Amino acid sequence: MVKITTDIVVIGSGVGGLSCAALLARYGYDVVVCE
Repeated sequence: MVKITTDIVVIGSGVGGLSCAALLARYGYDVVVCE
């Protein structure tokens, strides 16, 4: 199993989840989106 270190995990890749992830990434956070 591979371990991944990230700042924020967004659950759901709908419009809201992707918008939230993009904004957080723009502010410098390491974001992972899971569907």
